[in-house]
Amino acid sequence: MRNLLLAVFLLFSGLLLISPSSYAQLQQAPLSNIEGNAKSITSKLKSGLSLTDAQEPKILDAVTNFLQQRATILPMNNSNPKAYSTKLKGYHTSFHRKLKHILTPEQFTGFLELKPVNNDMTNVLSQLFY
Repeated sequence: MRNLLLAVFLLFSGLLLISPSSYAQLQQAPLSNIEGNAKSITSKLKSGLSLTDAQEPKILDAVTNFLQQRATILPMNNSNPKAYSTKLKGYHTSFHRKLKHILTPEQFTGFLELKPVNNDMTNVLSQLFY
């Protein structure tokens, strides 16, 4: 029992030593492979929204563009969170506008329903919403 408590204490101590910049780097990691993530996201959207063959490349382009834009402002998340949030909101608005032109109204509603409950780094769709 004593060893278990010691192990838990050491684990939590180690978590406290992670610097905010290290944590931010962990959050950024998915954006290091934009092309691969865009393809993965598009694949999930294809199955989740029943995309047509004509819609798929357009969605891939829109997702890739959004991820590239987001990657350019990611460093601001540490240095100027308010500016980051403002720019990200603008990118989300533009991205959703593009999707509305590509998807049917039913598909767009389905897209919004695919939003993960929280920013889950194991769910690639989180990159589109958070």
